[in-house]
Amino acid sequence: MVFYECLMTAKNTTHYNALTSLMKEISLKIVQSGGIVRSIQNHGIRQLPHRFKAKYADREGNRYYEKGRFVSVFYDANPNVMRQVEGILNLNEEVLRNTHLRARCKFMDINNPRENKNQYVQEVLREEK
Repeated sequence: MVFYECLMTAKNTTHYNALTSLMKEISLKIVQSGGIVRSIQNHGIRQLPHRFKAKYADREGNRYYEKGRFVSVFYDANPNVMRQVEGILNLNEEVLRNTHLRARCKFMDINNPRENKNQYVQEVLREEK
């Protein structure tokens, strides 16, 4: 399993219930496929670096957004599940952009069996000299 971080930008006009149901759908897909959802963080509404264009205009006719709601989802899953999550996000009209990153955590560094790549083993070896 790979540790992923999914950062998505949703419309700032998105209703709380729509965002909650999207997060539940993503979490359910990950858990049903044998993955683990570690955390979901809502970073709030922020100014975008430039205006984002939505796929379709909303009810008020807005298609361009200068503010967006940022949400991060941290989860462990295999690459096929990550592609399925991307598909769910791409089909949702409330999501303006999404990015998947292979997140780094200290456990990856500690569990690295190669001594020359493990910074903690290198530090112990330097102390022994």
